[in-house]
Amino acid sequence: MPNLPLRNLGDVGVITDQAPFNLPINAYTRAKNVRFDQGNITRSPAFRDVKDVTTFVPVFISGLYSASGYDSVLIVDDQYNVHTMTNHVITSDYASNATQSSAPVVTATSLANVQYLNREDSSPLYKTPSMNAFAPLVNWPTGFRAKTLRSFGDFLIAMNTQEGVVEFPTRIRFSNIALANNAPDSWDELDTTKSAGFNDLVEMDTPIVDGASLGSNFLIYSSGQVWLMEFVGGTFIFNFRKLFNDVGCINPNCVVEVAGKHYVFDSKDIYTTDGVSRQSIVDGRVKDYIFNGIDSTSTGRCFVQYDPQREEIYFCYKTADDMSEFTNGDGCNRAAVFNYINNTWSFLDLPNVYFGTTANVDTVATYDSVPATATYDTYGGTYASQDSGFTRHVLMVSQQDTADGLTQHRIYGLDGINRDSLLSQPLNTVATKPIFIERTGIDLDESGLPLSGYKNIVKAVPQFSTVSSNKLFDVTFGAADYANETPNYGATSSFNSSTQHKIDSRSAGRYLSYKITTPDLKDFSVSGFDFEVVSTGRL
Repeated sequence: MPNLPLRNLGDVGVITDQAPFNLPINAYTRAKNVRFDQGNITRSPAFRDVKDVTTFVPVFISGLYSASGYDSVLIVDDQYNVHTMTNHVITSDYASNATQSSAPVVTATSLANVQYLNREDSSPLYKTPSMNAFAPLVNWPTGFRAKTLRSFGDFLIAMNTQEGVVEFPTRIRFSNIALANNAPDSWDELDTTKSAGFNDLVEMDTPIVDGASLGSNFLIYSSGQVWLMEFVGGTFIFNFRKLFNDVGCINPNCVVEVAGKHYVFDSKDIYTTDGVSRQSIVDGRVKDYIFNGIDSTSTGRCFVQYDPQREEIYFCYKTADDMSEFTNGDGCNRAAVFNYINNTWSFLDLPNVYFGTTANVDTVATYDSVPATATYDTYGGTYASQDSGFTRHVLMVSQQDTADGLTQHRIYGLDGINRDSLLSQPLNTVATKPIFIERTGIDLDESGLPLSGYKNIVKAVPQFSTVSSNKLFDVTFGAADYANETPNYGATSSFNSSTQHKIDSRSAGRYLSYKITTPDLKDFSVSGFDFEVVSTGRL
């Protein structure tokens, strides 16, 4: 056959769980640090150094929205001390007297212009607009603890409570109605002048993990069930009913609301729900790869981060899968990335990350603030981005891991490298890992060639582009004789997209393969190939 055009490479994404020879020809069997978007394969966002953290060990981060100017960013350390970063300066905001532990998960919420933080072994913290620092939550019952604290309507919702020495793993406790700029004035269910109360979900057979608003309702997630909580007013105030009996949530902070749906990281599935029905978004695609590789002893590190700029959702976890780079830390080293517009999956290497948020940060760079050794290739942003630097970015907090080259606790910002870069901070070339794209098991049965026939890619004409000064791409072709055989790859070809138009190959077999990498860190677009394929007979 003279020519095989291969287009729309960004339409399908990664599918790890099916046999390669059953996949569409524009699907990929392995890929990381790339995005599948608008028919193209492009570079995933890179990690830029936003702020080094030198005096404490960060475990949690939360952006505080500002209607004008730059957001503040809350940073909680492993001792439950609270710090605030404003204009790149970190100051202490609360010194904890809590039981010292790095294990419990921190959650954050806001209600009526008041900010709240919670850790299950300590009293919740709050900060009103008139307060200079966080403090233990006023009117919170003495000796009470909650797994998570969330807002719903005019109420604060405490879930999975410990009240004195007695644990109530399926209890929902709600506050009195909160007034603007104030914390709720009561949690006392016996006070008939207030709306505070509680409900025990006695049919729930697993402990409550978290909850989140969804439209006008609130969904409660245990480790194995999902319940709906709705405001009805009157004597009962809330109504509760079971939605799902066979899914739940793997960890607090593993539910996000996007476009009227919850996207949920469960212990055995990743699914979306509108509060009526649910649908797995990984089944038959990347489910087995994620859950066979996830570190079951580190599920307490899992979290979900929404990236509104790229219309993607990061399901973050720790793994020892075959693409792992950061293998020595205790934080998340992998994100399964779902593009909910294009319905595609990919994977991203995470540099020992503990949590993420969105916030705008000061991107203004001056000749005085940028080191003399800086280059245009390592620093991002443009003159335009400095004039309008209030775009919100995904920020992730990472802990030092010298075994993997991470020399400092740090806040990273996700940003482009050469294209669409808005952050002026330096690119971290250790935290940002190279790309990898692989497709195996191409049998060309769609083109009418028999499975028994040998095929030979004699020439490939790629459609690659980049704005980087380095135009090189590394492409390697391979082949296998049997469906389950590992491909035998030939020599890697270095392809210069500005001076070359084709790559010659001698790879031959019943099942063809190829992989793409780059010799440097850069933004790029892979749009398509033309393959010249020759059928060389049968064996």
